[in-house]
Amino acid sequence: RAALGRGAAELSLGPGSATLRLPEEPRCPALALAQLPAAEARCQLQALVFGMAGCIETLERRLEGLTEHLADLQSASCLSLTEADPSPRKNRAAGSALPVKRKVPGESLINPGFKSKKTPSGVNFEDS
Repeated sequence: RAALGRGAAELSLGPGSATLRLPEEPRCPALALAQLPAAEARCQLQALVFGMAGCIETLERRLEGLTEHLADLQSASCLSLTEADPSPRKNRAAGSALPVKRKVPGESLINPGFKSKKTPSGVNFEDS
């Protein structure tokens, strides 16, 4: 099969027969192909074509089933992602055993633990 796929096969036609050789495969002898009567060849060719069509149909059905299954999996994963809590703080706090430190009123945001002596004021953009 691999040699035929690469085009490394030699086919010699003779009167009423043919010979197939695979030069890359020394252990594979030449195959002698005899010519069949037209009626028998027609039946065998018809069986081969219909068999291949049946295989293709089966593969297409399996592929449709797989794509439907994949779509179901994707929609289920989208639902689970949207239902999940996106807050990383809650998830981290739930998993840790450390107590959460509360902010004391008047405590500095830049230097926690240090109480500010001045009351916080907003930024004045007007020049007075």
